[in-house]
Amino acid sequence: MSGEYQFACDIPPDQIAGIEKNAAFEVQGGTILNHRLTVFDKNHAQLANPLVRRAFTHAIDRQAIVDSLWAGRTRVPKGLQWEFYGDMFNADWSVPAYDPKLAQDLLKQANYKGDPIPYRLLNNYYTNQVATAQILVEMWKSVGLNVQIETKENWSQVMERGPARAVRDWSNSAAFNDPVSSLVAQHGPNGQQQQIGEWTNVELNKLSEFLETSTDRAARKKAFRRMLEIAEREDPAYTVLHQNATFTAKPKSIKWKASPAFAMDFRAGNFEA
Repeated sequence: MSGEYQFACDIPPDQIAGIEKNAAFEVQGGTILNHRLTVFDKNHAQLANPLVRRAFTHAIDRQAIVDSLWAGRTRVPKGLQWEFYGDMFNADWSVPAYDPKLAQDLLKQANYKGDPIPYRLLNNYYTNQVATAQILVEMWKSVGLNVQIETKENWSQVMERGPARAVRDWSNSAAFNDPVSSLVAQHGPNGQQQQIGEWTNVELNKLSEFLETSTDRAARKKAFRRMLEIAEREDPAYTVLHQNATFTAKPKSIKWKASPAFAMDFRAGNFEA
């Protein structure tokens, strides 16, 4: 606003109204093709029992995060999938319901005694990352989960193997319009989560291979749904928090349009100062 810069990126939603009070400026952007996730390492002593990981997923009030930190400018998606999958999209699917009582019951069944669980994240690599983590920790605490934030300097530290790796932040995008591009590519047998030794599931891996090789779309959709059941409910590899969003502030005098992506498009047809 001082004129020193032309663009300011990753504007937190709570700053948008203040910027737009000045008629010379605007904030562009919105949801992008990326989902924010919380990811689990099932090798950690407190997460080996899937009931504990399930408790994590049911303790999260995702809509409250969207409303409070994102001013309602993003949404809670239907799990790790996208509408542009077309007939492969499971429209009746949903993220695990916010159910604190169920979360408490699951922890009781798992005989969880309140031992500490590390939560690794970077310092606002994602917009609102630290604030989201703080809210999550309080939500988890309210059902009995003793989660402790550990801020790291880089992704290597976040993903470093060892007994202290338990919960971390991540995101997931789909590069093309099929579940292979997202669930298989990042959580399947050749995806990063399994390659760094966080999580694996024999049935999901078999279904991943089927999804990659079959041409029977009805059978592929059935396999994909079963994979969602495994990775998001039965043996959680991750849980989806919300769709990601980015916002960019600029003078109205600059002719430029934000893209629905992390990247900023400065090609000749989209930028005129």
